[in-house]
Amino acid sequence: MDKYWLGADAGITFTPSGENTAYTDNADTVPPEMTQHSRTMNPGVFEITGKGVYQIFGYALSALTVVEGDDGLILIDPPEDVEKGKRQLVELRKISDKPIKAVLYSHWHTDHNAGVKAFITQEQADSGEVLVIAHRDFMSNIISNSISGDGPIIAVRADYSLGGLLEVGPKGRVNGGLGPDFIMETMSLVTPNTLVDDRLELTVAGVRMEIFWAPSEAIDEIVTWFPDLGVLQSAEVIQGESFPNLHSIRGSRYRDPQAWFTSIDKNLRPLPAEVMIPSHGRPLAGRAEVAKVLTDYRDAISYVYDQTLRWINKGYLPDDLVERVTLPAALAESEWLGNFYGGVPHSVRQIYVGELGWFNADPTTLAPLNIRESSKRYVALLGGRDAVFGIASDAARDGDHQWAAELVSHLVRINRDDTEARLLKADALRALGYQTPNSNWRNFYLTAARELDGTIDYSLSIEINAPDQIAAMPGSALLASLRFRIDPEVAGTTTFAAGVHVLDTDETVGLIVRNGVLEVTDSVPADARFVLSVPKQVVVGMIFLDALGVLKKAVDGGAAHFTMGGLDEAATFFGFFEAHSGEHITLADR
Repeated sequence: MDKYWLGADAGITFTPSGENTAYTDNADTVPPEMTQHSRTMNPGVFEITGKGVYQIFGYALSALTVVEGDDGLILIDPPEDVEKGKRQLVELRKISDKPIKAVLYSHWHTDHNAGVKAFITQEQADSGEVLVIAHRDFMSNIISNSISGDGPIIAVRADYSLGGLLEVGPKGRVNGGLGPDFIMETMSLVTPNTLVDDRLELTVAGVRMEIFWAPSEAIDEIVTWFPDLGVLQSAEVIQGESFPNLHSIRGSRYRDPQAWFTSIDKNLRPLPAEVMIPSHGRPLAGRAEVAKVLTDYRDAISYVYDQTLRWINKGYLPDDLVERVTLPAALAESEWLGNFYGGVPHSVRQIYVGELGWFNADPTTLAPLNIRESSKRYVALLGGRDAVFGIASDAARDGDHQWAAELVSHLVRINRDDTEARLLKADALRALGYQTPNSNWRNFYLTAARELDGTIDYSLSIEINAPDQIAAMPGSALLASLRFRIDPEVAGTTTFAAGVHVLDTDETVGLIVRNGVLEVTDSVPADARFVLSVPKQVVVGMIFLDALGVLKKAVDGGAAHFTMGGLDEAATFFGFFEAHSGEHITLADR
């Protein structure tokens, strides 16, 4: 077939396999460049000629890198679920029947690890049979971005951003921006047994590897250099064939652009790479071509950051910055910097907030009216609900969908049951979604539209509390998640201490309620009102189900016991916390 990889004409071959799961047809509701981007996602296997290195591509949002050594295989970045991993495994076994000796997670995001149990087991990692390699902060990031942190709201926003509640098609999800699709079925996790600090050199199956910490898209990002092969696995430091996601609209902590392009300068550009394999996107052949892409990529990040700061220092605000900062033509035309996943406009806004915070220096915004109150006043000023609806309808008919959406949002915010207003906003958002090639923007627009018009299917929601993910977490992390469910009105001025021994993980956890907060310690408080010995499985039930009911059943059955206090004291303690909620959070009617 014709050349399908990027860069030089030689050095890589491609063997297609299977059907493209992205939407690839032309449609009035899909920008042509987005459809063309989908057509680059045909599944198959890239072979780096003569190197024993492969990329299994197009089966998931991420692509699996495979390195064949003397007596085993090295895998980098299993996909987002076990089902996709099993499909990749079929292709892997066409390459080699050698055992897997190492699995490397480039960072904590699920599309780089959650399909791992298609390839290995936790027992293989525990025995040392397989090295499972990740940055030292990998597990802490998994924990803090799931149940023990902001995971619940991020999961909701990820459903909108990644299009998981949309079907593939001209009026739904087109592609995953960085890959053909992102739908998670069975999520798994094998905990790492080999940790990377700043740098780690090791040899696996006769293959020398140099692994570098390269904070960028994720704070725990690591890249892998194979010096004897001239191959660089660039992880998500080079975020595929798209402008990098300097900020994720699903929600993320500040991704420092200066740290990102510095990582490229420090860890990637000095390497004499003949081939670069990203975790998203197709491989790139040719030393000169790799050098140019790395330079262009870091220049694009630096340009957006530097120019945003330039205009910030002139007093410009985010709306102005978006109009001022756009990529120069030489960078905008790069096939690695399209507007398909990350985007300059939302990156510019986040740089402002990341550098200066939310306050725009107009003291009027220090203590603004509640947004619902200001909506009520604006609607009254414009002549009431029907007048505002009429103006918004006229704007929509004129094709001014952004203005229509902004106007009618005041009505929805005031009255979430205003069906006519909800439908008008849904139509406006849908029109905006059909116009953008950026997958995250499109998915957010179209999912919000379905929320508003009532056609959303919540049964497709991401489940961040997948059993295998929870099983990999320590019991202390699960108990610490209660911090985010304490009800200070119920707890009041109470001080209450307790201790928990998690039997099968040999953990001791102190739990102290005070001043409406929960302090978690690694020892039993001296003034504990109860001390409980319990297996981790019961802890899981206490966190996600009826805490007291699960605990009583465990005590009655002999699985758990109190060494101090009893169920009455436990009932008082768990009464301070809200029950785990399965209620769906809405985003577009607020």
